[in-house]
Formats: sequence, structure tokens, C-alpha cells
Amino acid sequence: MRAGRGSDASRPGATDRLEIRSDELKGRGVFAVAPIAAGAVIEMAPVIIVPAAECPLLDRTILHDYYFHWDGDTSGAVPLGLVALCNHSRRPRARVRRNLAQCTLDLVALVPIAAGEEVTIDYNCPLWFDAQE
Repeated sequence: MRAGRGSDASRPGATDRLEIRSDELKGRGVFAVAPIAAGAVIEMAPVIIVPAAECPLLDRTILHDYYFHWDGDTSGAVPLGLVALCNHSRRPRARVRRNLAQCTLDLVALVPIAAGEEVTIDYNCPLWFDAQE
């Protein structure tokens, strides 16, 4: 398996439980359309691995706001799923887990998420915007 390619065999279908909507304060975000249990894997987003030497190039583009640190904070991972659109919260409802074996970023519910609630994560980095909550 080449770096950046993962198996789709275990990838949950995100579209039946999630939708993209606009929040008045935060803009576009990810919202639950059905209840999600705490501990549930909401999405396994495949990623494109970006070598450490190329991450500074991403930092000069809009992708700076959307990529994640991958291994040891050296290389980057550009997610190809809805996890890329999750907004930040100081009280997140989900977290992102690196799945190196599958080359995915797994979105995992921290608490029960009711239908209609936004799926938020803690960016765990210095914010480049004013947090809305």
C-alpha cells in the first residue's frame, strides 16, 4: 500500500448521519442528522499525506486551515472527508484520531450527539481566529 492510500472496506458512510450546514457565527460546519452515540466512529476520512518538506507550502495556501499534523508533527494529512469541515470548540463533541494503519483521520464522538447538533472538534493548536464559544 502506498502512503496516503487506505482501505475503504471499513469506511462508515458519513452521509447518512451527517450534513453540511451553515452556522450564523462560524460559517459552514458538520451537523448530525441522526443521533450518534458517545464513542462511535462517525467518519473514517482518507487522507493525502504531505511530506514535511512540503507542509510550509501548504501554510501559504487556504489548505493551511484544513490539514492536520500526521506523524510526530512533521508531515501533514489533508483529509478527504467531512472531518475537514468540522468547526472548533472549546467543548468539542468529537475528536480526531490518527489511524496510521488505515491512512485515515477517524472522527470519534466524545459525547452523545443529538440530531441537529453540530459535530465540533478541538483544533489543539494556536487559533488563527476568534473562537465563537
